[in-house]
Amino acid sequence: MHQVDLAIKAIALQLKDNELVYIGLNSIPALLGALLARDFYGKKIRIIGVAEADNPKSVTVSPSTGNPFMVTETPVLITADAFDLAQKGKLDVMFLGPVQVDKETNVNLSVIGDYYNPKVRLTGGAATAFILPLAKKGILWNLKHSKRSLVERVDFVTGTAKYSNNEVILVSNLGVLYYDRREKVWEIKSVYEGIAINDIIANTGFKVVPSSDIEQISITKEEVEFINKLDPYNLRSSLVI
Repeated sequence: MHQVDLAIKAIALQLKDNELVYIGLNSIPALLGALLARDFYGKKIRIIGVAEADNPKSVTVSPSTGNPFMVTETPVLITADAFDLAQKGKLDVMFLGPVQVDKETNVNLSVIGDYYNPKVRLTGGAATAFILPLAKKGILWNLKHSKRSLVERVDFVTGTAKYSNNEVILVSNLGVLYYDRREKVWEIKSVYEGIAINDIIANTGFKVVPSSDIEQISITKEEVEFINKLDPYNLRSSLVI
């Protein structure tokens, strides 16, 4: 679970003061990262999402991040209104957990293999195609960093930020990649303790280049204890490879 906790911390580090942050369905790492950023680091972010709670204060992670009990102590912000904010350019951060990501920021949450005769049919993209290019910052999380998940070309384009000008970040179980739109390449921005740059290069199916200021991310006992309090049922352990 150590690498999952490092990924959660990496997510928290990507968030900045005064950002409006949307948490999608079944996005446990995103929710834990956002709560770590807000309640442990003290970042002034506003958390909304499919639970339709406007910045919930008391959260215990459940199997679904769409848990309606999040709205018992908070105002309601319905999903349709959140999508309107995205369309107006007022949504700062959107999280997605695609099964595949490719060199052009295309993401796949639909099928593995041929669309009409798939090897695996995935959960589907919901509003991925709509929101990913509209959010000012798209944070993709994938905790199975390999050449099977970070591929040259996704099997199916569920959504893309290719034609947008927004910021796109990929958080994996090995480190953090940023998409450089000018050079059209993914840059390695952070690696976790115990992970080498070559580990990321060797396990990525497209070209990645080290940035000039790579950060190493480690995690403290206090940070892990805080995450444990948010996730008392240890649901994030299901995400470990």
